[in-house]
Amino acid sequence: MHDLLTDTLPTEWEGRAIDPDFRPMAWLLIRTRRVKTNEDSARLIASAIPLFFVEPIPVAQYPEAFESLVRFCQGGGPEDEERTGTGSGDPQDEPVLDYRCDADYIVGAFQQAYGIDLTADKVHWWRFKALLHALPPETPLGKIVEIRGKDTSGMDRADRDYYETLKERFALPDGLKGVKRNETLQEHEDAFLDRFG
Repeated sequence: MHDLLTDTLPTEWEGRAIDPDFRPMAWLLIRTRRVKTNEDSARLIASAIPLFFVEPIPVAQYPEAFESLVRFCQGGGPEDEERTGTGSGDPQDEPVLDYRCDADYIVGAFQQAYGIDLTADKVHWWRFKALLHALPPETPLGKIVEIRGKDTSGMDRADRDYYETLKERFALPDGLKGVKRNETLQEHEDAFLDRFG
């Protein structure tokens, strides 16, 4: 397992030079959420490999290379794999974040909280994830994620109606619904990547 505080962030992964910027990983997670068929999965893998790896990968090595890419996306350690797939298991639960739908909020939150311009700055994926997880709840993104994940079942009617209205206002598109809720953004990312692992 890589130690974010003491180790240098990798620019090589499992023996291959990589582009460690957050953009290829965000691209992967956006498309992973929208894959509907095995054919879509095959196209996703074929498109993801050249975005992540600096040197060309022979097609015969794509499955192994994609598994390597997924391990990088998840953070590289067995602890991350153990946390995947946890959540309520209720198919009615919805995800609380989507990199495409929430792109403006993510860019704004990084600028507001850290002074990082994600439209211009390169940010290592692991650093990006750490900063995303630590965003202050006062940012618009923090508030929206809290609203989407709010359990209204134990609330009185007035509070429940209020939060349900907000949940509807900030809901992700129907095509992304029906995915079990995960407790953290990391678990959210890992659960979608597990579909290919």
